[in-house]
Amino acid sequence: MGLIWLKHPVLWHSSRMPSGYDYSKMTPEQVQLLRARWHNWYTADLDYCHTIVGFLCAGIGTMVILHLISLYRGRANMRRASLTPQFAGAVDRFTAAFRYVTSAQFRFKPLGYYSPPLGSVLGVGSIFIFVMSLLLAVRPYYWPNDAMGHSPPLATRSGWISVAIMPFMIAFATKINFVGILTGSSHEKLQVYHRWTALFMYITSLTHTFPFIVNNIRMGTMTASYKTSSFYWTGIAALVPQTYLIFLSWGIIRNRYYEMFKKIHFIASGIFMAALFIHCNFRLTSWDYFWATLAIYGSSWLLQVLRTLFISAFGLRSSIHQLSDPDMVKVTIEAPLRFKWKPGQHVFLRFLTAPGLHPLSTHPFTISNIPSEGMAGKQEVEVVFRVHGGITKALQKMAMDKATSRVFLDGPYGGLPVSLRGYDRVYLLSGGSGASFTLPLLMDLAKGLRGGIKCSHINFILAVRHLDSRSWMDSELALATKLAEEAGATLAVDFYVTGEDVAGTQPEAGSDKNADGKSVSESMREAKSIDSVKKTEGIEFATHAGRPNLPEIITKACASELGGRLAVAACGPQSFIYDIRNAVAQCELDIADGYGRCQEVYLHTEAYDW
Repeated sequence: MGLIWLKHPVLWHSSRMPSGYDYSKMTPEQVQLLRARWHNWYTADLDYCHTIVGFLCAGIGTMVILHLISLYRGRANMRRASLTPQFAGAVDRFTAAFRYVTSAQFRFKPLGYYSPPLGSVLGVGSIFIFVMSLLLAVRPYYWPNDAMGHSPPLATRSGWISVAIMPFMIAFATKINFVGILTGSSHEKLQVYHRWTALFMYITSLTHTFPFIVNNIRMGTMTASYKTSSFYWTGIAALVPQTYLIFLSWGIIRNRYYEMFKKIHFIASGIFMAALFIHCNFRLTSWDYFWATLAIYGSSWLLQVLRTLFISAFGLRSSIHQLSDPDMVKVTIEAPLRFKWKPGQHVFLRFLTAPGLHPLSTHPFTISNIPSEGMAGKQEVEVVFRVHGGITKALQKMAMDKATSRVFLDGPYGGLPVSLRGYDRVYLLSGGSGASFTLPLLMDLAKGLRGGIKCSHINFILAVRHLDSRSWMDSELALATKLAEEAGATLAVDFYVTGEDVAGTQPEAGSDKNADGKSVSESMREAKSIDSVKKTEGIEFATHAGRPNLPEIITKACASELGGRLAVAACGPQSFIYDIRNAVAQCELDIADGYGRCQEVYLHTEAYDW
C-alpha cells in the first residue's frame, strides 16, 4: 500500500512541466482546451489563487482608503475653529449615505437572530458571489475524455480557491489583527469575516472532494485510488476536523459552551492544518499559502506574547471586590505605567492563581476607567462586569472570600478609531454592564472640557435592572457633572430602571426582551420619570421607570435645532444595539437626502458577545 505522508524528495514546489498525458488519445480541440488558461492543471494555482488573493486584497485596500478618509474627517473635526452649526454639504451627504450601510442591521424574530451590520453583510455577500462565480463560471466541470487527466476541472479549481482563502481566514481571526490595524476595525468586528470565509473554504473543499469521488466511481477506480494514493486519506483526515470546526462554531453552540469550544477549536484547527499541509504535498505553489498563514498567525501570536510579558512580567497583582449590586463585581489590577490604553478599549485577563479558573485560558473585559494623571510607578486598571456564570461566577466567589490573584494583562484591544472630542454633541447609551464602555468615554470627554474641546452637549443614558446597579459609577458621574458645569457645557444623565417596581410603575421582565420577544424599545415606548430624583454628592440624576425608547431618543437628537456634528456610542445587548443602529441609519438617510438637521452622525457600537 502506498500510504506515505509526503512524496520524496520533498520540494518547495512541484514541477510545472506537463507529464503523463497521451495526446494521441485526444482531439486537437481537447489538447487546446487542456492547455488553455483556467483549464491548465499546471497553471491552475496562478489562475485561481492569484485571482482570489487579488480580489480580497482589493477589498481590504478599499476599506483602508475609507478608514484613512474617516481619520482625516476626524482630525478635521478636531481642528475646526467654529462651533456654529452648519448644514450637511455634498461630502457630508455622501458620507451619510455610506454610513447608512455600516449602521443598518437586520434581525429574524422567530430565531432571535441579529445580523451583522449591512456593510458586513454586503462584504461577506460579495466574497461569496465572487468565489462561487469563479468556481462555477468555467466549463466543463469534468473532462470529456479520461485521457485528459483524473483530476476533474471543478475539483482542481475549488481546491486552489480553498488554499487561497486560508491565509485571509486566519488573518481575520487573530487578536493583534493586521487587517484590523490597516482598516481601523477591532479584531472582534472582523470575526464575522473569519467565520464566513471559513464556511466558504469548507464549501470549496466539498466541491473539491466530491468530483473526485464521482469520477473514480464512474471509472471503477475508487477502491484502488484510496488504497494507493495518499491524497485520498489525507483529504479525509483534513475534511473531518474541518467539518467539526464549521458546525460547532455556530453561535448557538459556541456561545453556550464557549470555554470548551475554545479549547477544542484550537486542537481541531491544528489537526486540520497539519492534515491539509500533507494533503497538498507541495503541489505547485500550494505550500506558499501555508507559509503565508504561518507568518500571519505566528507573528501575531508572538507579538501578543511579547507584549503581554512586557506589561505583566511574572503577573500583576489584582484585587476582586463585590459591588453593592449583588450581580456586579469589580477587578482592580495594579499595572505599570508602561501599559497605555484609551477609553472604550478592552483587555484579556489570564488569572494565574485563581481557584477554579484555568490559567491557560483568557477572558475579555472592558476597561471601566481612564488612565490616571500624575501617578508614580503604578496605575490602576479596573474592569466591572455582571455575574452570569462560569468565570464571572468564580470571580464573584473569590470576591466574597476576599481572595486575590496574579494576572496576565493582554491588550489593549478595540476602542474608537476617532476621538469623540471633535463632535459638537455626544450621546452615550448603554444597557447594564455596558456602562463599563460608555463611562470611560464620558470621563474622557469631561476632562477634555477643561482643554476647550469642541463637544458642548453630552447625554449619558443607562438602562439598568436595579437602582443599585448604578452605584459603582456615582462618584465618577458626580465628577463629570461638576467638570461640565465648570466648563459651561451641558451634561444630562438619565437612568432607566427596568427590573423592579419604582414609584408605583410596573416594570417589565428583567431581560432584553419581553414575553412577546419584542426588542427593548418596542416593549415600552414611554418611560415614566420617578418623582424622587436621587442625589449623589449633591448632584441630581434623572431616573425613569421602564425601558428607554431608543429610536425616539436618537431621532430627537438628530432633529435637534442644535444641529452640528453628532456622535453616538453604545454598548448593550443585541436588541439594544439593534434599535440604536437602525435609528441612526434612518438619520443617515435623512442627511443623505438633504433633510437632516445634523451635519454628521457618527456611530460606534460594542456588543456583549462577538
